Amino acid sequence: MSARKLFAILSLSVAFAAGCNLPRSAGEAMAFDHYAIGQVLAESGDMDAALAELLEAIRCDPELSVAHAAIGDIHRKRGSHRLAVGAYQNACRVNPYAFRPHYNLGVTYQALAQAAQAVEAYTTYLKEAVNVYLRAVIIREDDFDANLNLSACYFQLGKYDMAEEYCTVAIALNPKSPQAHSNLGIIYDSQNRLYKAIRAYKDSLEIDTNQPKILLNLGSTYMRQGLCKAALSPFRLAAKQDPKDPAPFRQLGECYYRLKQYEKAVESYQQAISLDPRDASALRGLGTVHITQYVLARDNGQLRDLGLAAWRRSLEIEPEQQDLIKLVAKYTPKDINPEL
Repeated sequence: MSARKLFAILSLSVAFAAGCNLPRSAGEAMAFDHYAIGQVLAESGDMDAALAELLEAIRCDPELSVAHAAIGDIHRKRGSHRLAVGAYQNACRVNPYAFRPHYNLGVTYQALAQAAQAVEAYTTYLKEAVNVYLRAVIIREDDFDANLNLSACYFQLGKYDMAEEYCTVAIALNPKSPQAHSNLGIIYDSQNRLYKAIRAYKDSLEIDTNQPKILLNLGSTYMRQGLCKAALSPFRLAAKQDPKDPAPFRQLGECYYRLKQYEKAVESYQQAISLDPRDASALRGLGTVHITQYVLARDNGQLRDLGLAAWRRSLEIEPEQQDLIKLVAKYTPKDINPEL
């Protein structure tokens, strides 16, 4: 006989004999039996049966926090985040000192925030997440994930000082976490504290070199400082690590353009466009390089036409580029009236 059938028979026979209208101690024992069976069923993938057992556990003992939390876990795995919130809130109400349901409630609020369509709802969910995570780090102040998630919520709310505070705590708890260091870099970057951002990005990359997105951040921060030569290395490495992503090639195109290495800029932009033909930024950059070459040469109408063609394609993809519309009009020969 399988373990699942054995649990089901045991549950049925005891419940049939006594029901759930039992003295408190007996009800608690019955509730925990249902909870244990529900957990086994959940681990086996039978979520409907697991929910039924967990609900029965709560009927036997409404104060069984772990049963409420387990129901929240099932709803969250199913993507039913609002139902999960209710279950986790019940778990936290029943046991205000239980860390896990507080943490999971915070994670669920974050998921709701990311899915929110309206700015007001996004902000509300993040604020709820902050309140829950603050409670979680009081209960367990040395939890790395809770501190890091709290930092992320503060960052998304634009409270960079608080984001920095809790990210620093997370790093102290786990100095070998590349994510914590990169998050701190993003926090510094958003405050225009560029040297600190670069240091944090480098700390993250020293732990894990295979992070193309962080390499892009590092290169972009160098470019904001006007250090285009320094930016080349992280952009090239990002392109090597993720050769199907057009972003590193687009960034290389801009970098080479600023360094006046126009042929390399053209090559990089073309690579980005080959990976994503609808990359409006890369098309705009390619057009800018060709028009710059045309201005320098003056007698090469082919370069002008290549530049205008790239710009027009960029406008077809993103029409609301008013400055680019003016540039197209400026460099279009007067005897030509192209359709944009």
